[in-house]
Amino acid sequence: MGTAVITSAALRNLTPLPAGVAKFRLFDSKLHGFIAEQRRTTITLYFRFKDQRGRSREIKLGRLGDVTAEQARKRAEQLKAEVSLGGDPVAAREKLRAVPSVAEFATDRYLPHVRERLRSAHNIDAYLHRRILPALGRKALDEVTVTDVAELRRKLVAEGLAPGTVNRHLATLRAMFNLASKWELFEGRNPAASPGMLREEHRDRYLSPAETQALVKALDADEDPVAAAALALLIVTGARRSEIILAKWEQVDLERGLLVVPRSKSGKPRYIPLSPVAAGILRRQDSLRRLLEADRLAALAEARAAGKVVEEPGANPYVFPSHRRPGKSIEGLRGVWARAKEAAGLPADLRIHDLRHSFASALANAGTPLNEIGTVLGHTQLSTTQRYAHHSPQRLIATATTASRAWNLLPEAQQAEGAKAEAQDAA
Repeated sequence: MGTAVITSAALRNLTPLPAGVAKFRLFDSKLHGFIAEQRRTTITLYFRFKDQRGRSREIKLGRLGDVTAEQARKRAEQLKAEVSLGGDPVAAREKLRAVPSVAEFATDRYLPHVRERLRSAHNIDAYLHRRILPALGRKALDEVTVTDVAELRRKLVAEGLAPGTVNRHLATLRAMFNLASKWELFEGRNPAASPGMLREEHRDRYLSPAETQALVKALDADEDPVAAAALALLIVTGARRSEIILAKWEQVDLERGLLVVPRSKSGKPRYIPLSPVAAGILRRQDSLRRLLEADRLAALAEARAAGKVVEEPGANPYVFPSHRRPGKSIEGLRGVWARAKEAAGLPADLRIHDLRHSFASALANAGTPLNEIGTVLGHTQLSTTQRYAHHSPQRLIATATTASRAWNLLPEAQQAEGAKAEAQDAA
């Protein structure tokens, strides 16, 4: 350890370190905290200071050769002034280095967070790993700009994705940055706060009463009674497909007329009310379950009586069990859906999800308040229910006619007024 005025020339003339000595530190006699550290092959320049808590901190200014002693001194003077004004250069640098990359935050923090709360986490996972992280994953959170988001949006559109799919990607990115900001992992504005959502054209397709009756009739005659019953339950409950396919008997309460969904799309439990028709479908499924269980137990007993070692699979817990996979639910409804549409004479592009729209529209046309429809469907926002519930043209015409009736402008009202006047004149 020594003291001298640190210059490039002085450092080049330092005596080589003696054997057994790993390093030598030279402290500048003019600028307090300016240090040169000599090792076997290098000389490195530092600035030492005390932070606001009185702790000694050091900042590496650079190696001699990469910088001159004079350049390092100038930087040390700037840092000293910053410290004198209450700054902490080391803390600022550490804070910057602590900002995770988009990929690190998505993988380590964001995805575990959404998996605990949202049933749609698998979709968010796909949005991130397929397109968002390949585009932005290497950047630190505070390095992503509005321009980066706009470029991602341009690529999504150029890929030919549907507007709704593009919007789901952008919404995922926005939500992720909102959470990172809430957790104070970076400073600054959310670059995806206004990502430029595309206009979505929502399909306005729902079944008429005649179409619904034709569909139910086709399902009654279908070759797969289990899958047909699942579709029939979708029609009369307005439930989501996964809520019916994954329903278990322990979630069915026929006494109270409820099907309990332990974790709905919003991440919270929801209760699907069962009409007498829906309850009837479930009772028939329960009768079928009991027959299948009796057959299973009889086959098991017969096998054991014959001395065979048979593994006990247990009863299938699902309301709509798989034919091929013991203990699992039905795989899907595409086959029965295609057959039923064809048998009922319905359009080929009709989706299973349109049954949910049809259910909401039937309630709306019957005069059910939107908030009640939203509760039955499990919506958390009234605006979502408004998209689902379509009034029939006949009901809208009847509603518009109410004003004319109130003003006595309808022909029947005018005739009634004339008859009333004639009666008064005759009197």
